[in-house]
Parts: sequence; C-alpha cells; structure tokens
Amino acid sequence: MIWVGRSLSEAGILRGMVGERRVAHLVLNPAADRGRAAARQGEISAYLEGRGIGVEWHATEGPGDAGRIVSGLPDGALVVAVGGDGTTHEVAAACVGTKRVMGVLPVGSGNDYVKALGVGTSLGRALEVIVTGVVRAVDAGEVNGIRFNNGLGIGFDAEVAAGVAKAPAYLGGFGGYLWSVGRLLWGFECHEAHLKFSGEEIPAETILVAVALGTTYGARFRLAPESALEDGMFDVVWSEEVSRAEVLRLIPAVLRGTHLGHPKIHFARAAEIEVSLKKPTPAHVDGEMLPPTRNFRARVLPKALRVLAPQPERQKLERAGERFIG
Repeated sequence: MIWVGRSLSEAGILRGMVGERRVAHLVLNPAADRGRAAARQGEISAYLEGRGIGVEWHATEGPGDAGRIVSGLPDGALVVAVGGDGTTHEVAAACVGTKRVMGVLPVGSGNDYVKALGVGTSLGRALEVIVTGVVRAVDAGEVNGIRFNNGLGIGFDAEVAAGVAKAPAYLGGFGGYLWSVGRLLWGFECHEAHLKFSGEEIPAETILVAVALGTTYGARFRLAPESALEDGMFDVVWSEEVSRAEVLRLIPAVLRGTHLGHPKIHFARAAEIEVSLKKPTPAHVDGEMLPPTRNFRARVLPKALRVLAPQPERQKLERAGERFIG
C-alpha cells in the first residue's frame, strides 16, 4: 500500500494544491443506472464544492468516451468515475501507468469495484472518501492487450453479463443478473479448455474461468472472495463439468463466497495465465464484452493504478497535509 503524506509530495501529487489539485474531474455516464445517474449531479457538486473542492463535469455520450476524456486530462489529475462498473473500467484503463488518481462514485447498477476498494455502494460514503481518502497503488490486469481493473470472465459469467442488458429495468442490477442466469441455465454448455500458469498446464471441461483482481462479480456474486488488490496476483477460479442441478446448488454458495470448498470448484493464484479453448468463447472484462476468441493471455500489472480509498481505521492520518484533498 502507498500512503499519502511526504510520499505524495515527492510524487508531485500535492503540487498545485491551491489550484488544479483542488479540482475533481467527474466523468459521468448519464445513462448509468437506467438513466438515473444524471440526476445525482447537483447533490454531488454541492457536497464537494461545500468542502472546497472544485468540480469539472465531463459527460460521456457512448462507449469509449470516458477513456478518451481521461486520456486528455493532466497526468496528475484527480479523476472520478461517476457511473457503474463500465464507466469505472474505462476511467481505470486510462489511468493505469500514469500519475492520475482515480476515485469512484457508484451510481450504476452493479458497482462491483467499490466493494473491492472498501468504499462500498453508498454514494454518501464514496463522497466522503473523495474528500478524506488516501491514495493506494493497486494492481490492474491486461488480457490480449486490453486493461481491466476488476476481473476477466470467460464462459458462463460472460454470457450472463451479456444477457443483463436485456433484463427488465424494474429488476435492478442484481435482479437483472439473476434473470440472466435463469435464462442461461436451460441451454448452457461447458467449454473444453486448457489453463497454463505457474509452469502447469491443466485441462478442464468447465462452465467458466474467472481471473479476478476484485472480489465480486454481478453486484453480489462473491466469485473470488479471498482476492486482494495489492498482492500482485490473480485469483483464478474454474469449475469441472457441472450439471444444471449442480449450478443451481452452487449459486447460493457463490453469493455467500463459500463455493471454493466445493469439490468441483478449483482455485489458484497466478501473476500470468493463458487460457486456450477448443471453440471461440464469450468473455468480458469488468462486465464489458470482448469478442469471442479461443486464446486469452492475461497478466497482472502490479500497483499500476492509483486510487482513492478509505483511510485505515488503525492508522488514520492526522495531519491535514497528509490528506489527498481537504
């Protein structure tokens, strides 16, 4: 973990605190949460400006906009993703390997990444973290040249992610994932795959392969409950061949994060992994779909992403100069 304070000064983070460093660049996806995210602008601006933080809004108009917006911001900027996991994915990818610091205000439907950060899904709590949080350098990932911050999913969970967009709006984020799971259960298939990591090659007839940095997929599915953002490793989870009845029994265990003890679920940690499949297979990163392909090569980018996170309870920084903002 990287702490703020003198280390921030050395890194140039506090440079211009009176001017630019007291500005938060808010990258808003107005379509997030079925179009309800835009209504939170006034509340967010009032909170931040009331605490002395300037606000600059940047609204996206379609896929890829968030990444382009962030790439055009200064290298030391504080960039806040205001949306769901898709917006966070684009903002994070454009911050990886730079001195930009990313904050997240969860106003989407899934909001998985804020759980891994320890921020949680409350907008009020997330705003507090923007004002008083500390900077952490956390891991990112890259698969086939595409960066991600929460996880790569191959197979069933990618098909679930693709189906969420078709779910009735009244179901909400988690309800939409359950709806998509239910539709897929009647026609899912296992995939013939080979996993290569840590000098091993493992054949598998599997429903999915999850390559995780964060803990949670699909709003509440704790697919990688032991994952950590700063250990330089992926948590890799895959199954053996399973029946529809076995999947139904596994769903509650995944929600609780107790599935890793199931005899047909396997787990490993690796800094790099290759997954080869017999047929092109759907995949996603952070809920964003990738073109189906047969081969995936993923690697951890250690501590490549600078994020705002809550202050640790046991070692709260006391001096005002040791805070990122405030």
